[in-house]
This record gives sequence, structure tokens and C-alpha cells, in this order.
Amino acid sequence: MSKRNQLKRPSPDKDVVALQHLLSSHGYFSDRIPSHGIFDDITHENVSLFQLQHIDANGKPLTVDGIVGKSTWWALENPSGTAQQNHFKATPPNGLTPKRRQILQVILEEHTKPVFEVPDGSNRSIDIDNYWGNTGVIGQPWCCAFVSWILLEVLGKLPINGKHHLGVQQMWRDARRHGLETNHPKPGDIFIQLKSGGKGHTGFVIGVSPDNKQIYTAEGNCGNRLKVGKRDINTIQHFIDCLQDEQTLDFERGNLAVEDVSIDNTR
Repeated sequence: MSKRNQLKRPSPDKDVVALQHLLSSHGYFSDRIPSHGIFDDITHENVSLFQLQHIDANGKPLTVDGIVGKSTWWALENPSGTAQQNHFKATPPNGLTPKRRQILQVILEEHTKPVFEVPDGSNRSIDIDNYWGNTGVIGQPWCCAFVSWILLEVLGKLPINGKHHLGVQQMWRDARRHGLETNHPKPGDIFIQLKSGGKGHTGFVIGVSPDNKQIYTAEGNCGNRLKVGKRDINTIQHFIDCLQDEQTLDFERGNLAVEDVSIDNTR
């Protein structure tokens, strides 16, 4: 009989315990709060989701790989407030149809309030609770709820299968089933990022870079706030065009500027 190595579960790691407590304090692990110190699949999935929703010390989106390196540790320790502001100021680009311009205007009105969680990690505030509409849900991850609220506010209807969506993956399935996918993102479209375990992240496209390699975004539940940001287009799996209007690709590229960091917007 061949000699085999002893098999046993990995030993707990104090850094993994610290990681799990940080993730839990930021509102992750909604089903259970682990502190066993084992980097299991659930911990990996929640690290990936955290990375989708936060920026690093240089204001760039974290790499979504489920690996907790220097940048992710920094974000875990600086998950909201001034640290998670990238100080972008957006204006609607020229060359948009009236409805697309209206979508961007309502988004940017919300952004200038500003909208953020009170307290951090709660998924709640007066504004955020309002994004759930009549679903009866509050206190859950709210990026998808924000998208549905904007669509209803501007269009007077819910164009993705008539639903005020609660989850990114179901919203994407409904959109694809109704032929709303697009390969050419335009301001007013929706971006979709999907991860395992039924998780994901979403928000609106509010601009496209001149070289078409990046999109400018407005996304809820990002750094515990409604954030305007910038993402590489190759990090986005899908785009949804709810309007199906006459919007051409001949719109103004590049509509983000760096805002003066002295502006009193500390959250």
C-alpha cells in the first residue's frame, strides 16, 4: 500500500480572522459572520465582491481576484468616507438623446447630495431606503436598487421585465432574455459585473473615454456611497441598453474632471 500524506483542515490564520471581522463590519457575510480564520469559498467570494465596490489608495478600482494584497488591505481599513472619494466631477456629454441626458442629470443630482450609508456598512440611509421603492426590502446591498429607482424615476416604468430588481444576476438574466444586451456602451446604459455565488455589481455608464478603453460610471453601494468613478472596459462583462432609442455612437467622449479636493464633501 502506497504511503499517503496526512490530510487535515487548514489551520486558522489570525490575519484571516482579522479579514473576516473587517468584511463583516462593512456589511458583508449577510448569511453568517465567520471568524474561524479559514480562507474558505465564502470568504473568497466576499473579498471579490468587496473589491468590485472599492478603490485603492490611488483612487483606482481594486483588481477583482479574491486575493488580499496591500491595496485590498488598505481599502478594508479605509472602506468609506474621504478615503473612498476619487473627487471626480461629471457632466453629461453632448450628443445624447433627451432621455439619456435626463437619466444622467437625475443621477448626478443624487450624487451631489451626497448619498452615503448611515452608519457605514448598514446599507441604509433616508435616500438609500428610498431606492428600494415598494419592494418592502431595506438594509441589503443596494447597487441594483439604485439602478431600478433611476429608471422608474426617469421613464415612469421599469423596463427590465417590469421588475424593481433586487439582485444583479436576476436583472441581467431578465435583460438578456428581453434582448436588451448591447456591445457598444453609451451614456445611460447599465454595466454588469458578475461573480460566483450569485453576487455581482452594477451601475450606470455616464461616459466613455476618448480611446474607448474605459467607461465613466455612477454606481451605488460603492465604498458605502453613491460614487462617480472610472473602470477599464475589459473588467465589465455585460452592458444593458434599456432605452433602445435612436442614440448613435457619435456622442462626446470624456466627461470627467478631477474635482477640487477642498470641497466640503467629506463623506
